[in-house]
Amino acid sequence: MKFSIIAWPKNKNRKHNPYQSLLYDALEKIGAGKVSEFSPSKLILTKGEKILHIHWPDVFLATARGWKFWAKLVLLRGLFAFTGLLGIPVIWTAHNIKRTGQQNTKLMERFFWPWFASKIDGIIYMNKSSKIKAEKLFEHWCNVPNTIISHGHYGPVIAACNSITSSINNKKPQILFFGSITKYKNAYKLLETFLDLPVGLASLKIKGKMSEIEPDNKLLNILKNMSYEQKENVFFEDRFIDDKELVQAVTESELVVFPYSEVLNSGAAIYALSVGRPILVSDTPLFRELQEKVGDDWVRLMKTDINADMLLLTLRHAQELKDSKAKPDLSFLDWELIAKKTASFYRQVISIRSENKK
Repeated sequence: MKFSIIAWPKNKNRKHNPYQSLLYDALEKIGAGKVSEFSPSKLILTKGEKILHIHWPDVFLATARGWKFWAKLVLLRGLFAFTGLLGIPVIWTAHNIKRTGQQNTKLMERFFWPWFASKIDGIIYMNKSSKIKAEKLFEHWCNVPNTIISHGHYGPVIAACNSITSSINNKKPQILFFGSITKYKNAYKLLETFLDLPVGLASLKIKGKMSEIEPDNKLLNILKNMSYEQKENVFFEDRFIDDKELVQAVTESELVVFPYSEVLNSGAAIYALSVGRPILVSDTPLFRELQEKVGDDWVRLMKTDINADMLLLTLRHAQELKDSKAKPDLSFLDWELIAKKTASFYRQVISIRSENKK
């Protein structure tokens, strides 16, 4: 069975997150069907067995201020009513559930999530821990068709950028934190710990756009009060980093650190592993699951709060991995495999809907 897949989004956010374009390119490559960028006209005019596959409806609402929130909520509800009339199943990939640090969080808690939870026809989780968390929040979701399909690797993106990273030779080992910066990601804890290392032993780069809703003010205060010697080894860039810069930054580093206090999914962690760099991460269900699949050479868990001894020991291990030119086995994150599982789930949802109509 081939599908007409209406994706929200397909390629519009490729610059900021290539995940969707990689997924839908793979679905088209295996012959699952044609993928179109979402628009109301596509829902009406596209022929064949249609699927609406959505990713971040909460972000659609979180970007609206004042009355625009209500306008967007009406549009969203209208969209779901429309798909219901046309008999188009709505599949949602649960990247985040009730994410903290968003604008309109209280409004979404009351007016979006309870309604949305009752309207989706199928859920794709990226790991077991996100499924467990989701079904604690919404118990009836265990009865909604669902599956677990991992976040794919970033191999195709990295391959396109590799020409700029072939002649890098660092004078000192580099530690990296990247991605959007907000309170729960605890970049400030990494900086505090780094400053406990002997000055000049390594360098630290923190790259990413600071959240306007929940900025990491502790990080900003530490950066402001560092000594001149400390500032020589710490580099902070408060801006979006594109793929070419990001691949180069990860390739230059020995170790990537994510001391998150909470996390449901982490494309950043998979990005670092895709480049071939080990990660030091919080001991959470998500990262434990990732460690089981990739191995503890590549995914090091913090059993306690990050400290200087832990950071130094992991950095030395990371240097050995880099010198050996070893790479993690990410075959379980292959896009063809992910596309086949996704297409299989589409068929399952359509089959269940057909049975329910009888």
